[in-house]
Amino acid sequence: MFLPILTLALLLQGETAPADSGPRAAIELYFKAHAFGDGNYIRQAFTPDAKISFIDHGELKQWTREEFASRFHGPAADEYRRVRRVESLDMSGDAASALVTLDYGQVLLRDHLLLLKIGNEWKIVSKVFSAEHRERGQALHQTLKYWSQPFEPRRIIGNIYYVGSNMISSFLITTPAGHILVDTGHVEMLPMVEANIEKLGFRVKDVKILLNSHAHVDHCGGFAEFKRQTGATIIVSKPDGEMMMQGGKGDYADNGVYENGDNFDYEPIKPDRFIADGEQVDLGGVTLTAHLTPGHTKGCTSWSMRANEAGKDYDVFFLCGLTVSPYKLTNNDHYPNIAQDAQNSVMRLRNMHADVLLAPHDFYFNLQSKAARQKESEPNPFIDPAELGRHLTEMENDFRQALEAQERQR
Repeated sequence: MFLPILTLALLLQGETAPADSGPRAAIELYFKAHAFGDGNYIRQAFTPDAKISFIDHGELKQWTREEFASRFHGPAADEYRRVRRVESLDMSGDAASALVTLDYGQVLLRDHLLLLKIGNEWKIVSKVFSAEHRERGQALHQTLKYWSQPFEPRRIIGNIYYVGSNMISSFLITTPAGHILVDTGHVEMLPMVEANIEKLGFRVKDVKILLNSHAHVDHCGGFAEFKRQTGATIIVSKPDGEMMMQGGKGDYADNGVYENGDNFDYEPIKPDRFIADGEQVDLGGVTLTAHLTPGHTKGCTSWSMRANEAGKDYDVFFLCGLTVSPYKLTNNDHYPNIAQDAQNSVMRLRNMHADVLLAPHDFYFNLQSKAARQKESEPNPFIDPAELGRHLTEMENDFRQALEAQERQR
Protein backbone atom coordinates (compact mmCIF):
# COMPACT_ATOMS: atom_id res chain seq x y z
CA MET A 1 0.00 0.00 0.00
CA PHE A 2 2.81 2.43 0.85
CA LEU A 3 4.65 2.22 -2.46
CA PRO A 4 1.61 2.97 -4.67
CA ILE A 5 0.72 5.97 -2.50
CA LEU A 6 4.32 7.20 -2.61
CA THR A 7 4.35 6.88 -6.38
CA LEU A 8 1.08 8.79 -6.64
CA ALA A 9 2.37 11.49 -4.31
CA LEU A 10 5.45 12.06 -6.46
CA LEU A 11 3.36 12.26 -9.62
CA LEU A 12 0.84 14.62 -8.06
CA GLN A 13 3.60 16.93 -6.85
CA GLY A 14 4.97 17.09 -10.37
CA GLU A 15 8.35 15.66 -9.42
CA THR A 16 10.24 14.04 -12.26
CA ALA A 17 10.25 10.27 -12.18
CA PRO A 18 13.54 8.61 -13.14
CA ALA A 19 12.14 7.48 -16.50
CA ASP A 20 11.58 11.12 -17.48
CA SER A 21 15.31 11.61 -17.96
CA GLY A 22 15.09 9.05 -20.79
CA PRO A 23 12.89 9.08 -23.90
CA ARG A 24 9.87 10.19 -21.86
CA ALA A 25 11.52 13.64 -21.57
CA ALA A 26 11.24 14.18 -25.34
CA ILE A 27 7.65 12.97 -25.32
CA GLU A 28 6.79 15.46 -22.56
CA LEU A 29 8.17 18.28 -24.73
CA TYR A 30 5.96 17.01 -27.53
CA PHE A 31 2.96 17.04 -25.17
CA LYS A 32 3.79 20.62 -24.16
CA ALA A 33 3.70 21.69 -27.81
CA HIS A 34 0.11 20.46 -27.99
CA ALA A 35 -0.89 21.85 -24.59
CA PHE A 36 0.47 25.36 -25.20
CA GLY A 37 0.11 25.40 -28.98
CA ASP A 38 3.81 26.32 -29.19
CA GLY A 39 5.89 24.98 -32.07
CA ASN A 40 9.14 25.77 -30.24
CA TYR A 41 8.57 22.63 -28.15
CA ILE A 42 8.41 20.64 -31.39
CA ARG A 43 11.82 22.04 -32.33
CA GLN A 44 13.17 20.93 -28.95
CA ALA A 45 11.62 17.45 -29.09
CA PHE A 46 12.36 16.50 -32.72
CA THR A 47 15.62 16.32 -34.66
CA PRO A 48 15.97 18.94 -37.45
CA ASP A 49 15.56 16.30 -40.17
CA ALA A 50 12.69 14.42 -38.50
CA LYS A 51 9.80 13.38 -40.72
CA ILE A 52 6.13 13.34 -39.81
CA SER A 53 4.28 10.86 -42.02
CA PHE A 54 0.58 10.15 -42.51
CA ILE A 55 -1.97 8.99 -45.07
CA ASP A 56 -4.31 11.55 -46.62
CA HIS A 57 -7.03 10.14 -48.90
CA GLY A 58 -4.93 7.09 -49.65
CA GLU A 59 -1.74 8.99 -50.40
CA LEU A 60 1.44 9.23 -48.33
CA LYS A 61 2.07 12.74 -47.05
CA GLN A 62 5.01 14.06 -45.05
CA TRP A 63 5.85 17.18 -43.09
CA THR A 64 9.25 18.44 -42.08
CA ARG A 65 9.83 19.43 -38.48
CA GLU A 66 9.39 23.09 -39.39
CA GLU A 67 6.18 22.47 -41.30
CA PHE A 68 4.83 20.59 -38.30
CA ALA A 69 5.96 23.24 -35.82
CA SER A 70 4.31 26.00 -37.86
CA ARG A 71 0.90 24.35 -37.36
CA PHE A 72 0.78 25.29 -33.65
CA HIS A 73 -0.98 28.59 -32.91
CA GLY A 74 -1.71 28.79 -29.19
CA PRO A 75 -3.65 26.57 -26.79
CA ALA A 76 -7.01 25.12 -27.80
CA ALA A 77 -10.17 26.40 -26.14
CA ASP A 78 -11.03 22.88 -25.01
CA GLU A 79 -7.56 22.07 -23.64
CA TYR A 80 -9.14 21.14 -20.28
CA ARG A 81 -10.60 17.98 -21.81
CA ARG A 82 -7.75 16.97 -24.12
CA VAL A 83 -6.12 13.81 -22.79
CA ARG A 84 -2.63 12.74 -23.86
CA ARG A 85 -1.25 9.33 -22.93
CA VAL A 86 1.85 7.23 -23.42
CA GLU A 87 0.24 3.87 -24.16
CA SER A 88 3.55 2.02 -24.52
CA LEU A 89 7.25 2.87 -24.38
CA ASP A 90 9.97 0.37 -25.31
CA MET A 91 13.65 1.18 -24.98
CA SER A 92 16.75 -0.77 -25.98
CA GLY A 93 20.11 0.93 -25.58
CA ASP A 94 20.07 4.23 -27.43
CA ALA A 95 16.84 3.53 -29.33
CA ALA A 96 13.21 3.67 -28.26
CA SER A 97 9.72 3.48 -29.71
CA ALA A 98 6.47 4.76 -28.23
CA LEU A 99 2.77 4.65 -28.96
CA VAL A 100 1.10 7.89 -27.90
CA THR A 101 -2.61 8.74 -28.06
CA LEU A 102 -4.08 12.23 -28.20
CA ASP A 103 -7.79 12.12 -27.35
CA TYR A 104 -9.25 15.37 -28.63
CA GLY A 105 -12.97 14.65 -28.61
CA GLN A 106 -13.85 14.73 -32.28
CA VAL A 107 -10.57 13.14 -33.26
CA LEU A 108 -8.39 10.44 -31.72
CA LEU A 109 -4.77 10.66 -32.86
CA ARG A 110 -2.44 7.68 -32.56
CA ASP A 111 1.24 8.57 -32.87
CA HIS A 112 3.97 6.02 -33.40
CA LEU A 113 7.23 7.68 -32.38
CA LEU A 114 10.81 6.55 -32.94
CA LEU A 115 13.44 8.09 -30.65
CA LEU A 116 17.22 8.04 -30.44
CA LYS A 117 19.61 9.15 -27.75
CA ILE A 118 21.91 11.67 -29.41
CA GLY A 119 24.72 12.72 -27.10
CA ASN A 120 22.98 13.09 -23.75
CA GLU A 121 19.55 13.94 -25.12
CA TRP A 122 16.69 11.86 -26.42
CA LYS A 123 15.10 13.15 -29.64
CA ILE A 124 12.15 12.09 -31.75
CA VAL A 125 13.45 11.19 -35.21
CA SER A 126 10.21 10.01 -36.77
CA LYS A 127 6.48 10.25 -36.22
CA VAL A 128 3.85 8.23 -38.07
CA PHE A 129 0.27 8.98 -37.12
CA SER A 130 -3.34 8.14 -37.86
CA ALA A 131 -6.46 10.16 -37.13
CA GLU A 132 -9.83 8.65 -36.24
CA HIS A 133 -12.58 11.21 -36.67
CA ARG A 134 -15.67 10.87 -34.48
CA GLU A 135 -19.04 12.57 -34.39
CA ARG A 136 -19.62 14.25 -31.06
CA GLY A 137 -22.26 12.41 -29.03
CA GLN A 138 -22.43 9.39 -31.32
CA ALA A 139 -20.39 7.10 -29.09
CA LEU A 140 -22.36 7.95 -25.95
CA HIS A 141 -25.68 7.49 -27.76
CA GLN A 142 -24.62 4.00 -28.77
CA THR A 143 -23.34 3.22 -25.28
CA LEU A 144 -26.54 4.41 -23.60
CA LYS A 145 -28.63 2.27 -25.93
CA TYR A 146 -26.55 -0.80 -25.08
CA TRP A 147 -26.65 0.02 -21.36
CA SER A 148 -30.42 0.61 -21.28
CA GLN A 149 -31.84 -2.81 -22.08
CA PRO A 150 -34.69 -4.18 -19.90
CA PHE A 151 -33.75 -5.98 -16.71
CA GLU A 152 -36.03 -7.85 -14.32
CA PRO A 153 -36.55 -5.75 -11.17
CA ARG A 154 -35.83 -7.47 -7.88
CA ARG A 155 -35.33 -7.12 -4.17
CA ILE A 156 -31.66 -6.78 -3.30
CA ILE A 157 -31.83 -6.96 0.49
CA GLY A 158 -34.33 -5.84 3.13
CA ASN A 159 -36.30 -2.89 1.76
CA ILE A 160 -33.89 -2.13 -1.12
CA TYR A 161 -34.93 -2.98 -4.67
CA TYR A 162 -33.22 -2.77 -8.05
CA VAL A 163 -35.40 -1.01 -10.65
CA GLY A 164 -32.81 -0.02 -13.26
CA SER A 165 -31.76 -1.35 -16.66
CA ASN A 166 -29.24 -4.04 -17.51
CA MET A 167 -26.29 -1.70 -16.91
CA ILE A 168 -27.57 1.60 -15.46
CA SER A 169 -28.71 1.38 -11.86
CA SER A 170 -31.74 2.80 -10.12
CA PHE A 171 -32.54 1.76 -6.55
CA LEU A 172 -35.86 1.96 -4.74
CA ILE A 173 -35.81 2.10 -0.93
CA THR A 174 -39.25 1.54 0.52
CA THR A 175 -40.60 2.89 3.83
CA PRO A 176 -44.04 3.15 5.48
CA ALA A 177 -43.96 6.92 4.92
CA GLY A 178 -43.19 6.78 1.20
CA HIS A 179 -40.20 5.75 -0.84
CA ILE A 180 -36.71 6.95 -1.81
CA LEU A 181 -35.29 6.58 -5.32
CA VAL A 182 -31.56 6.72 -6.00
CA ASP A 183 -31.04 7.82 -9.65
CA THR A 184 -33.53 7.69 -12.52
CA GLY A 185 -31.23 6.93 -15.43
CA HIS A 186 -31.51 9.13 -18.53
CA VAL A 187 -34.95 10.42 -19.52
CA GLU A 188 -35.48 7.79 -22.24
CA MET A 189 -34.93 5.11 -19.59
CA LEU A 190 -37.36 6.64 -17.06
CA PRO A 191 -40.47 4.77 -18.30
CA MET A 192 -38.63 1.49 -17.74
CA VAL A 193 -37.69 2.49 -14.18
CA GLU A 194 -41.26 3.51 -13.42
CA ALA A 195 -42.64 0.28 -14.90
CA ASN A 196 -40.19 -1.71 -12.77
CA ILE A 197 -41.38 0.08 -9.62
CA GLU A 198 -45.00 -0.73 -10.43
CA LYS A 199 -44.13 -4.33 -11.37
CA LEU A 200 -42.75 -4.85 -7.86
CA GLY A 201 -46.08 -3.75 -6.40
CA PHE A 202 -45.15 -0.17 -5.44
CA ARG A 203 -46.54 3.11 -6.75
CA VAL A 204 -44.36 5.68 -8.51
CA LYS A 205 -46.36 8.52 -6.96
CA ASP A 206 -45.35 7.28 -3.49
CA VAL A 207 -41.69 8.20 -4.12
CA LYS A 208 -41.10 11.16 -1.80
CA ILE A 209 -37.32 11.67 -2.08
CA LEU A 210 -35.01 11.53 -5.12
CA LEU A 211 -31.29 11.11 -4.45
CA ASN A 212 -28.41 11.23 -6.93
CA SER A 213 -25.08 9.48 -7.20
CA HIS A 214 -23.67 12.03 -9.65
CA ALA A 215 -24.88 14.55 -12.20
CA HIS A 216 -24.19 12.73 -15.46
CA VAL A 217 -26.96 12.24 -18.00
CA ASP A 218 -27.15 8.48 -17.50
CA HIS A 219 -27.97 8.91 -13.80
CA CYS A 220 -30.02 12.09 -13.47
CA GLY A 221 -31.21 12.84 -17.01
CA GLY A 222 -34.72 11.86 -15.94
CA PHE A 223 -34.87 14.01 -12.79
CA ALA A 224 -36.82 16.92 -14.29
CA GLU A 225 -39.53 14.68 -15.72
CA PHE A 226 -39.74 12.57 -12.55
CA LYS A 227 -40.08 15.74 -10.48
CA ARG A 228 -43.00 16.88 -12.63
CA GLN A 229 -44.72 13.53 -12.24
CA THR A 230 -44.25 12.96 -8.51
CA GLY A 231 -43.16 16.20 -6.84
CA ALA A 232 -40.39 14.21 -5.10
CA THR A 233 -37.85 16.23 -3.10
CA ILE A 234 -34.50 16.24 -4.93
CA ILE A 235 -31.49 16.08 -2.61
CA VAL A 236 -27.95 16.26 -4.04
CA SER A 237 -24.48 17.63 -3.27
CA LYS A 238 -23.88 21.30 -4.02
CA PRO A 239 -21.19 20.82 -6.73
CA ASP A 240 -23.28 18.32 -8.67
CA GLY A 241 -26.48 20.26 -7.98
CA GLU A 242 -24.93 23.27 -9.68
CA MET A 243 -24.07 21.13 -12.70
CA MET A 244 -27.61 19.69 -12.64
CA MET A 245 -29.02 23.23 -12.85
CA GLN A 246 -26.98 23.68 -16.05
CA GLY A 247 -28.24 20.42 -17.51
CA GLY A 248 -24.76 18.93 -17.29
CA LYS A 249 -23.12 21.64 -19.38
CA GLY A 250 -19.56 22.62 -18.49
CA ASP A 251 -18.68 19.16 -17.21
CA TYR A 252 -14.89 18.78 -16.93
CA ALA A 253 -15.30 15.12 -18.00
CA ASP A 254 -16.63 16.01 -21.45
CA ASN A 255 -14.00 14.23 -23.49
CA GLY A 256 -13.48 11.42 -25.97
CA VAL A 257 -15.79 8.43 -26.03
CA TYR A 258 -16.71 9.24 -22.40
CA GLU A 259 -18.10 12.65 -23.26
CA ASN A 260 -20.70 14.28 -21.04
CA GLY A 261 -22.05 17.78 -20.74
CA ASP A 262 -22.04 20.27 -23.60
CA ASN A 263 -22.64 17.75 -26.38
CA PHE A 264 -24.88 15.42 -24.39
CA ASP A 265 -26.82 17.50 -21.91
CA TYR A 266 -30.19 16.98 -20.21
CA GLU A 267 -33.10 19.09 -19.01
CA PRO A 268 -31.86 21.39 -16.21
CA ILE A 269 -33.42 20.90 -12.80
CA LYS A 270 -33.04 22.86 -9.56
CA PRO A 271 -32.54 20.60 -6.51
CA ASP A 272 -34.70 21.19 -3.43
CA ARG A 273 -31.84 20.65 -0.99
CA PHE A 274 -28.07 20.56 -1.08
CA ILE A 275 -26.52 17.98 1.20
CA ALA A 276 -23.04 18.12 2.71
CA ASP A 277 -20.67 15.33 3.63
CA GLY A 278 -21.92 13.43 6.67
CA GLU A 279 -25.43 14.87 6.58
CA GLN A 280 -28.40 12.54 6.63
CA VAL A 281 -31.71 11.97 4.87
CA ASP A 282 -34.54 10.46 6.95
CA LEU A 283 -37.85 9.00 5.86
CA GLY A 284 -40.13 6.44 7.50
CA GLY A 285 -37.49 5.07 9.85
CA VAL A 286 -34.80 4.82 7.15
CA THR A 287 -31.66 6.96 7.43
CA LEU A 288 -29.16 7.45 4.60
CA THR A 289 -25.84 9.21 5.21
CA ALA A 290 -24.12 11.17 2.43
CA HIS A 291 -20.42 10.57 1.78
CA LEU A 292 -18.86 12.95 -0.73
CA THR A 293 -16.37 11.01 -2.85
CA PRO A 294 -15.31 13.50 -5.55
CA GLY A 295 -13.32 12.62 -8.63
CA HIS A 296 -15.71 11.14 -11.17
CA THR A 297 -17.60 14.39 -10.66
CA LYS A 298 -16.78 17.21 -8.27
CA GLY A 299 -19.76 16.36 -6.08
CA CYS A 300 -19.92 12.60 -6.53
CA THR A 301 -21.99 11.31 -3.60
CA SER A 302 -22.00 7.83 -2.10
CA TRP A 303 -24.70 6.83 0.37
CA SER A 304 -24.80 4.41 3.30
CA MET A 305 -27.68 2.88 5.24
CA ARG A 306 -28.65 -0.17 7.27
CA ALA A 307 -30.95 -2.88 5.96
CA ASN A 308 -32.49 -5.77 7.84
CA GLU A 309 -32.90 -9.24 6.44
CA ALA A 310 -34.03 -12.30 8.39
CA GLY A 311 -33.61 -10.40 11.64
CA LYS A 312 -30.03 -9.32 10.95
CA ASP A 313 -28.78 -5.79 10.15
CA TYR A 314 -26.43 -5.22 7.22
CA ASP A 315 -24.37 -2.19 6.17
CA VAL A 316 -25.34 -1.22 2.62
CA PHE A 317 -23.18 1.16 0.61
CA PHE A 318 -24.30 2.89 -2.58
CA LEU A 319 -20.98 3.81 -4.23
CA CYS A 320 -21.05 6.87 -6.46
CA GLY A 321 -18.32 5.70 -8.85
CA LEU A 322 -14.56 6.14 -8.75
CA THR A 323 -13.58 5.96 -12.42
CA VAL A 324 -11.40 8.88 -13.52
CA SER A 325 -8.89 7.14 -15.79
CA PRO A 326 -10.52 8.33 -19.07
CA TYR A 327 -10.34 11.96 -17.97
CA LYS A 328 -7.64 14.61 -17.91
CA LEU A 329 -5.85 14.00 -14.60
CA THR A 330 -3.00 16.50 -14.97
CA ASN A 331 -2.86 20.16 -16.02
CA ASN A 332 -6.66 20.37 -15.86
CA ASP A 333 -7.61 23.98 -15.19
CA HIS A 334 -11.33 23.08 -15.00
CA TYR A 335 -10.66 20.65 -12.16
CA PRO A 336 -7.11 21.20 -10.84
CA ASN A 337 -7.63 18.86 -7.87
CA ILE A 338 -9.09 15.91 -9.76
CA ALA A 339 -6.16 13.54 -9.14
CA GLN A 340 -5.88 14.44 -5.47
CA ASP A 341 -9.64 14.17 -4.99
CA ALA A 342 -9.73 10.77 -6.66
CA GLN A 343 -6.86 9.51 -4.51
CA ASN A 344 -8.41 10.89 -1.31
CA SER A 345 -11.78 9.30 -2.09
CA VAL A 346 -10.25 5.84 -2.46
CA MET A 347 -8.19 6.23 0.70
CA ARG A 348 -11.21 7.48 2.65
CA LEU A 349 -13.38 4.58 1.54
CA ARG A 350 -10.79 2.15 2.86
CA ASN A 351 -12.25 2.99 6.27
CA MET A 352 -15.81 2.13 5.25
CA HIS A 353 -17.45 -1.21 5.96
CA ALA A 354 -20.02 -2.57 3.53
CA ASP A 355 -21.78 -5.91 3.74
CA VAL A 356 -23.52 -5.06 0.48
CA LEU A 357 -21.94 -2.96 -2.28
CA LEU A 358 -24.24 -1.27 -4.80
CA ALA A 359 -23.21 1.16 -7.55
CA PRO A 360 -24.45 3.22 -10.52
CA HIS A 361 -23.45 0.59 -13.12
CA ASP A 362 -23.82 -3.17 -13.00
CA PHE A 363 -20.15 -3.80 -13.82
CA TYR A 364 -19.05 -2.13 -10.58
CA PHE A 365 -20.89 -4.66 -8.42
CA ASN A 366 -21.51 -7.66 -10.73
CA LEU A 367 -25.27 -7.16 -10.78
CA GLN A 368 -26.09 -9.62 -13.56
CA SER A 369 -23.89 -12.38 -12.15
CA LYS A 370 -25.41 -12.02 -8.69
CA ALA A 371 -28.95 -11.83 -10.05
CA ALA A 372 -28.41 -15.12 -11.87
CA ARG A 373 -27.44 -16.75 -8.55
CA GLN A 374 -30.25 -15.19 -6.53
CA LYS A 375 -32.63 -17.90 -5.32
CA GLU A 376 -35.10 -18.30 -2.50
CA SER A 377 -33.74 -20.02 0.64
CA GLU A 378 -30.19 -19.68 -0.73
CA PRO A 379 -27.50 -17.31 0.68
CA ASN A 380 -27.96 -13.79 -0.69
CA PRO A 381 -25.23 -13.31 -3.35
CA PHE A 382 -25.34 -9.53 -2.82
CA ILE A 383 -23.92 -9.95 0.69
CA ASP A 384 -20.13 -9.84 0.32
CA PRO A 385 -18.24 -7.85 2.99
CA ALA A 386 -14.97 -8.11 1.02
CA GLU A 387 -16.30 -6.71 -2.25
CA LEU A 388 -15.77 -3.03 -1.49
CA GLY A 389 -12.11 -3.63 -0.65
CA ARG A 390 -11.56 -5.56 -3.88
CA HIS A 391 -13.22 -2.84 -5.91
CA LEU A 392 -11.11 -0.12 -4.27
CA THR A 393 -7.94 -2.02 -5.15
CA GLU A 394 -9.08 -2.28 -8.79
CA MET A 395 -9.89 1.43 -8.93
CA GLU A 396 -6.61 2.35 -7.25
CA ASN A 397 -4.63 0.36 -9.80
CA ASP A 398 -6.64 1.83 -12.68
CA PHE A 399 -6.03 5.35 -11.39
CA ARG A 400 -2.30 4.80 -10.84
CA GLN A 401 -1.80 3.39 -14.34
CA ALA A 402 -3.72 6.26 -15.91
CA LEU A 403 -1.79 8.88 -13.96
CA GLU A 404 1.52 7.32 -14.99
CA ALA A 405 0.46 7.20 -18.65
CA GLN A 406 -0.82 10.77 -18.91
CA GLU A 407 1.37 13.80 -19.40
CA ARG A 408 3.23 14.98 -16.33
CA GLN A 409 1.91 17.73 -14.10
CA ARG A 410 3.54 21.03 -15.02
